[in-house]
Amino acid sequence: MSGYERSPERRRAAVVGAGVSGLTAAYLLQRDYDVTLYEADDRLGGHAHTHDLVDGHGRAVGVDSGFIVHNARTYPHLTRLFDELGVATQPSEMSMSVRCEGCGLEYAGARGFGGLFPSASHARRGAYLRMLADVPRFHRLARAHLARGGDDADADADATLGAFLDEHGFATYTRQHFVVPLVSAVWSCDAETAYAYPARYLFQFLSHHGMLSVTGSPTWRTVVGGSARYVEQVVKGLTAVHTALPVTAVSRTTHGVEVHDADGGRTAFDVAVLATHADDTLRLLADPTPAQVAALGPWRYSRNATTLHTDRRVMPSRPRAEASWNYRMPGCDASSSAVRVSYAMNRLQRLDTDPQWFVTLNDDGDTIDDNRVLARMDYTHPVFTPESVATQDLLPGLNDGVLAFAGAYHGWGFHEDGCRSGVEAAESLGVRW
Repeated sequence: MSGYERSPERRRAAVVGAGVSGLTAAYLLQRDYDVTLYEADDRLGGHAHTHDLVDGHGRAVGVDSGFIVHNARTYPHLTRLFDELGVATQPSEMSMSVRCEGCGLEYAGARGFGGLFPSASHARRGAYLRMLADVPRFHRLARAHLARGGDDADADADATLGAFLDEHGFATYTRQHFVVPLVSAVWSCDAETAYAYPARYLFQFLSHHGMLSVTGSPTWRTVVGGSARYVEQVVKGLTAVHTALPVTAVSRTTHGVEVHDADGGRTAFDVAVLATHADDTLRLLADPTPAQVAALGPWRYSRNATTLHTDRRVMPSRPRAEASWNYRMPGCDASSSAVRVSYAMNRLQRLDTDPQWFVTLNDDGDTIDDNRVLARMDYTHPVFTPESVATQDLLPGLNDGVLAFAGAYHGWGFHEDGCRSGVEAAESLGVRW
């Protein structure tokens, strides 16, 4: 065990995990603590992952492949962090298309009449026209579901999206070509996971983000130069930063905590923040309490293979159906298929460049030319089930003044949720923003 002289002025804090949750906690804790940040990967940022590329004119361009967009209305903590760091942002275009290789349907939302009817044949698709009529009905019934209170709300707590769709008789075509693409694209999950999503929790998110109506969505923004710019600003002021150094265990001691790392180091700290995925956090705890097991144990994560490339064959074939987010279905019944979404990065990051860059989740190996691949990554996302969501009321109680916990699983799984949980972890250790 390595010891240290306890300073009356500055105590020592360890932060394990350098995604947005850990970065936010470290940024705030550094005001009152000497902070050591640990990251198992060889880079910092987690889903804030920017690739430094060169366009056809020799200009340097930062292209994101993980976290891309935010907005001031529903990302208040992240917006405040960017403002304090002096990180520049700019408006982004948010639109979504659906392309079904089974029936040939292509359409794009948020792109007006032309996006919904990119060809004259769309007006002759009866099932598609009925789906368009179902969209406002879905919005209306979801809002009514949220408005239910008292015993009705308690009864709804464990109801899944699939059960909600069954209850209200939504057509199979509407489920396959509207509901599942919406949920799967937002949470990077397959159709089976989308159907199992807790309905009330899902609708709270959609309502919060203006997605339970045809209009009313917030103005989305993206970080100028890529999300790595904010990561660089955060770590400038930290006492110590370790990359490519996995933490193997965190144990409680009489005076605080001890962090064990993969190099055999054992370092004492006054406090620690565990800002890793819930399942990893539980494995890191040397002697987890029953409360920690109960709160962290039900969480599972989905893994999505991600490709950065320049092959525009991932886009819809009809130009008016092209969007920022492009969901591709291998067939009308794709219930067992992994989510396939391609992000048009030139639209999202407002890049006036040649070539155009795309980020695709879970390519099947037949669409993207290997010669056009620039990078391959894996990203993981929390899976929201009635069992995992039920633990969220338990999570704040795990912060005990010595250990604190953070991660996007404390909310809906997005960058704002991670940032907010980092703020709350720091507050539990005595540092208020």
